[in-house]
Amino acid sequence: MAPVASKMMVLGLAVSASAFSPINPSARSTALFNGPVIGAGGMADTRDPDALTHEDPRKSISEAPSFEEYLKQRAGGAAPAPAPVAAPAPAPVAAWSPPVAAPAPAPAAHAGPVIGAGGMADTRDPDALTHEDPRKSISVAPSFEEYMKQRDGAAAAPAAAAPVAAAPAAAAPAAWAPPAAAAPAVGGGGSVVDVLATLEGPGVVWGAEGVEMGKEESELKGLDNFGKFYQALQSTGVAAELAAGGPYTVFAPTDSALETYEQLRGPIDANVVKMHIVPGQIASADITGDLQSLAGPLHYRYAVRKHFINDAIIGEKSFGPYPDFPVDVAAGNGVIHAVGLCFALY
Repeated sequence: MAPVASKMMVLGLAVSASAFSPINPSARSTALFNGPVIGAGGMADTRDPDALTHEDPRKSISEAPSFEEYLKQRAGGAAPAPAPVAAPAPAPVAAWSPPVAAPAPAPAAHAGPVIGAGGMADTRDPDALTHEDPRKSISVAPSFEEYMKQRDGAAAAPAAAAPVAAAPAAAAPAAWAPPAAAAPAVGGGGSVVDVLATLEGPGVVWGAEGVEMGKEESELKGLDNFGKFYQALQSTGVAAELAAGGPYTVFAPTDSALETYEQLRGPIDANVVKMHIVPGQIASADITGDLQSLAGPLHYRYAVRKHFINDAIIGEKSFGPYPDFPVDVAAGNGVIHAVGLCFALY
C-alpha cells in the first residue's frame, strides 16, 4: 500500500504544478475582433483583448505612430495626414509707448432726453449749468426745486441783459461768492395793511379731491390769499397801530393757515395777530436768527436747506409751475413775507 500511496501523491503534485505553469505567448489567439459581444447583463463588451499584428505597421497597435493613426488605418480610413508645418516665429514685440491722449470734446448743449434701447428716456444733463442768474446755477441755487423751476423758465425771469455782438473769450472762473439778496418785490406805495388787502398768495392744486370732480390732481385750484389775516388786523385794532408807525416786517399767514389755527386752537385775537409783526424792515435773506415780535419771541431754525420761523418756512415753494409764497413784498412802511403756518399754532 505504501508504494501506491507514494505514486498517487506524486501524480497529484504534478497536476497541481501544471495548473500554475506560464502560458506560452506564442499560443495566444490572433483571431480578428468581430465586433461587440452582448453579455448576460444586456451590455455590449466592446473590448478587443487580442492584440492585432498586421503586415502594415500602421495597422498594428504596437507599431502605429499614434493610437489615432492606428484606429484610422484599422478602419480602412484615408491616408495619414501630412506632417504638420511648423508655425512661423512670431514677430518681435515693439517697445511699449503710452497712447496719445485725445483732446477732450467740447461740452455739448443738452438737447433734451434721449430715448435709449430699452425705451426709457435718459434725462440726465452731464454738463453743469452756470448762469448769470444765481438761481439758475445748480451750485448756487437755494434748492434743487428752485434751480429746476428757474431753469425751465416757470417763474419770472430776471431782467434780460443787453445783447452782446459777439461771444467773448472764456475768462478764468472767478472765486465763488454767495448770491446777493434779492431786491424787495414792489407791492405798492400804501401801508403793509393796504398791500395785504390785494396781495395774491401761492397757487394751490386740486390734489386727490379733484379726481372726483373730473380735475387733474396737479391742476390749479386757486390762490391761497390773505383775506382772513387782513380782516383780523381790522377787527383787533392792530391795523390802526401799524398805520401810525413803522417800518414793520409782517409775516402774513395764508387763509388756509388761519383756518387750521381756528379749527385746532380757536378764535384769532390781537395777540395772535401781533405774533406775525416784527418791528423793523427785514429782508428774507437776512432772517438767520431768532426775532422779537410785538407779542413775544419767535424762534429760528435752519433745516433741509430751508429757513423756519416758529416752524413756518420762509420763502416756501408751491407745487408745479404756479406762484410761490410771496416774500420781500415792499410797502410804504415795511415789507411782507407770506407763511403757510400760523406762528401761534405750536
